[in-house]
Amino acid sequence: MQVNYGSPLTHKIPIDSRFFARVTRYLRYTVGMGAVLVAVSSTAQDAPAPLELAEAIRLTLAEHPDLQVFAHRQAVLDARIQQARVAQRPTIGLRTEDAVGTGEYDSFSRAESTLSIDWVLEQDAIDHRVKAAQATATQVDFKQEIKALDLAAHTAKLFLQTLALQKRLELAKLAEEQSRDALAATTKRINVGQGSETERLQTEVELARRALHIEDLQHELTASRYQLVASWGGHEQAYLPMGDLYNIPVVASFQQELQKLQQHPAVQAFANQQRIAESEIELARIEAKPRWAISTGIRRYESTDDYGLVAGISIPWGTDNRSTSQVRALRAQQAEYHSEAQALSRRLDTQLYVLLQEINHSGHVIETLTRQVIPLMEKALAASSQAYAIGQLGYVQWTAVRQDLLASRTELLDAYLAIHLQHIEIQRLTGASLAQ
Repeated sequence: MQVNYGSPLTHKIPIDSRFFARVTRYLRYTVGMGAVLVAVSSTAQDAPAPLELAEAIRLTLAEHPDLQVFAHRQAVLDARIQQARVAQRPTIGLRTEDAVGTGEYDSFSRAESTLSIDWVLEQDAIDHRVKAAQATATQVDFKQEIKALDLAAHTAKLFLQTLALQKRLELAKLAEEQSRDALAATTKRINVGQGSETERLQTEVELARRALHIEDLQHELTASRYQLVASWGGHEQAYLPMGDLYNIPVVASFQQELQKLQQHPAVQAFANQQRIAESEIELARIEAKPRWAISTGIRRYESTDDYGLVAGISIPWGTDNRSTSQVRALRAQQAEYHSEAQALSRRLDTQLYVLLQEINHSGHVIETLTRQVIPLMEKALAASSQAYAIGQLGYVQWTAVRQDLLASRTELLDAYLAIHLQHIEIQRLTGASLAQ
């Protein structure tokens, strides 16, 4: 779906923006957004740097401490992989027989001394331990991608909300300007004996409220910019968010978006957990198998001053049933992961469908307000202003028309913001911005 409508304010706002974001090595976050500079008063050297959505997301993913934690977790898992490669240490033994006894064995003259080394054959078990440790380590990558998606979506929402506040501030200033015009028109009517002092006082109250609303929005905008740059530890005065809300992003069909759900790292993580459980099951079976131990060494015969080679092998007898319960538990855990994956997919399917319906509704609201409601309200305002000026319309009716037009423009801004936020959530939901 792609619909482009004119500006709800002056019909002079360009609609040529794109909403996209590129991420670091593990994430590319793409939405439909464009660029239009918002005016700021500052000297050239102190002017804030223009900030687009792509750069805001890049800074977040590069500097946010929640992502830096994963580097330490990966280091821990790498160490565990190295530990899994370590085999049991060989055992060195020294044994003396037929010495310090009685009779002819009362000294070392007839002693036999054996120096030996023993080790266990466990290479197969080591290989499976390493494989299981490596499979477990991959879970960190999925968790990192999920966190990156969440942070990118959160930054995009804050960015769009900041843009929306800037537009609300523009609307509030436009309303204030209209209130000034209304005060001038009311004063003119009073001067010619057609208006009342009550109307002038009401208009002055309206103008004061408009000024107060502007101040409120300025405070909200400052707080919103601070929240945005806090994601990467920046200063709100150093950046100026840029963008155009009045451009609807392109959304694929339900079936196309549905196919992307299987690529979401949360879904992939459940599949990987099942593979981890399979590796642990195989490792448990290997660990339960008898391990042969080999021994070799040298024996010295003191009586003849000779040496001999000794060697031996030890094979555990019987069956080790210690792994039976562990394998059964791992099988149950594997089934649990499968059920959780199915439940997650069903929830994602439902959320995706609802979001697409909401986007369609927001698009319909935008189209209706832009092509029907606002143009008619603008004509009604022009006609009512003229009628009020010549005394054919009362102050209350004229004010109601002005208020309705302002409310319609605000409603249109809300619809544009909603459709962008819904699009962001779809991309976070489907994992569409994962690096290929």
